[in-house]
Amino acid sequence: INTPHNPTGKIFSKSELEGIAKIIERHPHVTVISDEVYEHITFDPENEPHISFASLPGMYDHTLTLSSSGKTFSCTGWKVGWAIGPPHLVRAVSSVQQWVNF
Repeated sequence: INTPHNPTGKIFSKSELEGIAKIIERHPHVTVISDEVYEHITFDPENEPHISFASLPGMYDHTLTLSSSGKTFSCTGWKVGWAIGPPHLVRAVSSVQQWVNF
């Protein structure tokens, strides 16, 4: 999931995210990778707030949330990012991170 979406700016509504969550509930072996690097860059945060997929009931254990300070602070050369999620998913990212350059 990419919300807010680049390049369109689309922000998934709570009902859209809940629809995806229902699919995950039916297929618990699926892991959601949620790219939220633009979470602080929204057009209308009061009427269209960013909602992290992992914050939905029961979805934390199925979600690896990725974010970055480069977009938020306009410092894309910094390449500072993070992964948040249950230990088994974060461990998997940590084990390959040193070998992935981007």
